[in-house]
Amino acid sequence: MKRLWTPDTFKADKLTHTTKIHRLYLCAVIWPTPLERGAKIALVAASRRVTPAEVRPFLNLAHLQGWKVEYDSPALFAQEGLLAGPDKQRLAVLQQALDDPSLRAIWFARGGHGSSRLWPQLNWTGFKKQPKWLIGFSDVTPFLWGAVKTGVCALHGPVAAYLPHRTHIEAVNRCLDILRSPKPTYTLSWPRQPWYAWQKGKAQAPLLGGNLTLLQTLCGTSLDLRTWATPPILFWEEVGEYLYRLDRMSWHLHNAGWYAYSEAVLIGELTLLRDEEETPFGRSPSEIIAESTDTHGPLLMGLPVGHSQRNWPLVLGALHEIEATDHAATLSLI
Repeated sequence: MKRLWTPDTFKADKLTHTTKIHRLYLCAVIWPTPLERGAKIALVAASRRVTPAEVRPFLNLAHLQGWKVEYDSPALFAQEGLLAGPDKQRLAVLQQALDDPSLRAIWFARGGHGSSRLWPQLNWTGFKKQPKWLIGFSDVTPFLWGAVKTGVCALHGPVAAYLPHRTHIEAVNRCLDILRSPKPTYTLSWPRQPWYAWQKGKAQAPLLGGNLTLLQTLCGTSLDLRTWATPPILFWEEVGEYLYRLDRMSWHLHNAGWYAYSEAVLIGELTLLRDEEETPFGRSPSEIIAESTDTHGPLLMGLPVGHSQRNWPLVLGALHEIEATDHAATLSLI
């Protein structure tokens, strides 16, 4: 476990920069212990139900890494309608995993829906005493933010049901490298396309983000972005939404002050978006983003993160730098 950049270790009197820069570096700060061979990880279904066939490839991958995967089979494969069992059961399983000091990571089985019914009830006391990696994306977003809120980095990356067969091999390898390294670094670059909303610039800040649908549900809660001491680089991705709903949710973040508070805004994969045939919305995704996003820093589409095989892992809460020219962008963990 490695602690970096805390108020106790990084005093204001050591700075010659502005107060804004001082706030910038007080970011999330605890790196969970790397996942070495023999590490114990929990496989948890806290959202949509999952089948044994969906997680079998992940179990094989974990076995090849030498990790010991623990799960309660009846609970993992439970079903209550769309959900992976009753709320009370899913909450108890996740809470037990958060509290277990022997675990090095909690890997979420899949996203879907269900986290909003659970996350406000979680107790993070045991987790803070023995931090561990939380790994997933989409509906897992609030759980990742909960970890970062305690000061512990979390990994926005593929859920177990997407590994390794539904994720690009390079993204899989990057995910494994991050989890095995005591202090990983990475650089992610992508070119500008003619249809992208694109506002070039440079920013350095902790990284936060996730699925747009889940992010807008956090407005007005204890995880509201405006309650965080440090303005972040904010990113979001989305899947399967109508364009008018995308517009509504992005304007929700605008009206809540999230974009104005952020040092930069990055837009990830927009997968399987839809429009009404009889009454088209009349705006493209890039027009929606350009109109609704009022960040003072870079605004960039094309981040290779989201509901596709190009779901590159990102460490939430860690200090990143984004730099964009007229032609390309680069995001670096520093």
